[in-house]
Amino acid sequence: MDTTPEQISARTAAAWTVALAILGGFTGWAWDGPFLAVTCALSLAGGGAVGTVLSRRRIMAAVQEDQGKAAALGYADGIADMVVLGISAYRAVVFPLSGPDAVDVAERRARRRAAYRLTAAEGLPHQIREAAAAALEAIDDGGDRRTQSAIEDLMKAVREQRHRA
Repeated sequence: MDTTPEQISARTAAAWTVALAILGGFTGWAWDGPFLAVTCALSLAGGGAVGTVLSRRRIMAAVQEDQGKAAALGYADGIADMVVLGISAYRAVVFPLSGPDAVDVAERRARRRAAYRLTAAEGLPHQIREAAAAALEAIDDGGDRRTQSAIEDLMKAVREQRHRA
């Protein structure tokens, strides 16, 4: 079963039209018999169909606008999470738990390049970009306590961005 907003809207419109036709039929039958039942059923169903056709364009425009906003927010949330992950991976190679010589220089450069590329990604909110730049600067300067504080600030910015939406 297709569950796109267009199909759901079409099925809802059809259901309302049928419901109005049945209501009109029963009302017409109760008032004056079969002729008025058919007349009321057709007029209510026709009015319902015209109403759904006229309102459908506006409803679909609103749905598409909301889908666009949701997609943009989802992309921003996803790229923000990737920035945190990339910067954390870079931090892990700069300050390895097994000692300063545990990670070779090529790995360090590759992780640094990946972290900087993620920070420069399009669609990343400005607050997260600033916090990520501060975290990268702290890592590059080599201060472990300052780095920890900067990464906590970055994660706080990501949480705030997610709750703002």
